[in-house]
Amino acid sequence: MTTDTILNPFAKLDPRYLARLREVFDRASYTEKTIEDALPMGLRDNATKEGAAPGVMRAIPQDTPLGLLVRTFLLNVPVPQEALAALLGEELVAGLLAGEFLMERPGGVACPVVIHPLRGFYIVHDGLGARLTPISKHLVMGIGTSSLAPANAAPRRHYRRALDLGCGGGFQAFHLAQHCDEVVALDINVRALNLGRAAAVLNRAGNIEFRHSNFFSAVEGEKFDLVVSNPPFVISPESEFHYRDGGLGADRVTETVIRGVGNYLEEGGLAVIICEWASLKDGQPHDRLKQWVADSGCDVWVYTSEQDDLVSYAMSWLRSYQANLSAEEFHRTYDRWIDYYEGLNMSGVQTGLVVMRKRTGDNWVYIDQAAAVIRGRWGEALLQLIDIHTMLHTSTADEILDQPYQLSSAARMRHIYQQAGNRWASTEAEIFLVEPLPYSGRVDQYTAGLLARCDGTVPLRKLVADMGEIVGVSFPEIVEAAMPIIEGLMQRGYLIPVSLLPPDPEVPEA
Repeated sequence: MTTDTILNPFAKLDPRYLARLREVFDRASYTEKTIEDALPMGLRDNATKEGAAPGVMRAIPQDTPLGLLVRTFLLNVPVPQEALAALLGEELVAGLLAGEFLMERPGGVACPVVIHPLRGFYIVHDGLGARLTPISKHLVMGIGTSSLAPANAAPRRHYRRALDLGCGGGFQAFHLAQHCDEVVALDINVRALNLGRAAAVLNRAGNIEFRHSNFFSAVEGEKFDLVVSNPPFVISPESEFHYRDGGLGADRVTETVIRGVGNYLEEGGLAVIICEWASLKDGQPHDRLKQWVADSGCDVWVYTSEQDDLVSYAMSWLRSYQANLSAEEFHRTYDRWIDYYEGLNMSGVQTGLVVMRKRTGDNWVYIDQAAAVIRGRWGEALLQLIDIHTMLHTSTADEILDQPYQLSSAARMRHIYQQAGNRWASTEAEIFLVEPLPYSGRVDQYTAGLLARCDGTVPLRKLVADMGEIVGVSFPEIVEAAMPIIEGLMQRGYLIPVSLLPPDPEVPEA
């Protein structure tokens, strides 16, 4: 296997054969739903995981069109060439073999890469076994949680130009292609770009341009309305894998992306970035991130998980080594990672979703602790949250008070009761959001009463004044006490200014 065949494995393939293969996928319903419906519960969402192949093959028989396609293209298991030719046609099989999109193997023919139906797309990536081959450094990974996070958060409005920075096999780019006129996908890994181009044909996505690039080098001077990035952000002493190790040391990949992205955004343009950064022993967890965004010209909203300790973080990445190293070699590798972190004066690692919107003026930064689970796709909710933060940052107290507000339709309240004499008495109330960001927090009875009256018709000033009368304090005093609580509820999306609500759908005339 030469470097050329590693980087461009399908150089001999006529793209027309990929277009014809997609037609077969359509006829045979080679889709995520069809596959998941055929699998037992324990294998759903796990069909491509290590060790899953026997269960998948048992659940989906080979003598069906779906079974043949799953073995050939999802599991890379050889199937008889005659059986595949009966499904695809002899000419198509011959063309795929000539273009090395099918390879002869003991027991038949198989695809050398995985074609994974996911979210309505076909994602082309390397199988897990490629980690132990000459491909390893250029390995193109499948879809994990770090891929799904920005895909779920990115708004799906119509945009003119979008950028996928660190595109890998193109998962983000295929999402962007559905609602953007032009998409540019960048990666330093040439193999990833070529697998992405093959997937673009399968996905009939003709508005994506894949470019070889070291960070932003291939888009100098260009501007975008939306940037999505899942860069190789892992903090490690290695440079073994393109998809994981950025090669710059420490967290400088994240720093380079965060510091640079504002230069490539149109005014009002949005960047959605999943990344990690180091916490240092002599500072606060988010100090480094705040330094990087200080001169970005962007408002910044950050949703971050709890800090990972260094041992847990290292082990999360090193477990894949254990099967291929002796105990002594593994111990040396572990020591090298921990020594590396200690040399950087690290105390832990932060993982977060960093959202930046270009805005001329005095910018704000808001960092919040992520809820345990984010439900569904929430790009519109994200835009609304950013609008709320901008309003709070740019408005006077009077301007905030003079608006009416609507309680989020996703807000719910639960009460805790305890025995009081011969009855039950409410001791505390918890307000929470059922979707998409399931925040929760305790509120007192007076705040709960105010929220119940937020129906979008009464200005906040009157609601706060009425609460002051109930508790027997002056308006200035109640404003001073209540506004930090109300602003906190706004920042998390419980309370929405009526001016920022989406317009009501038009009712067609009878």
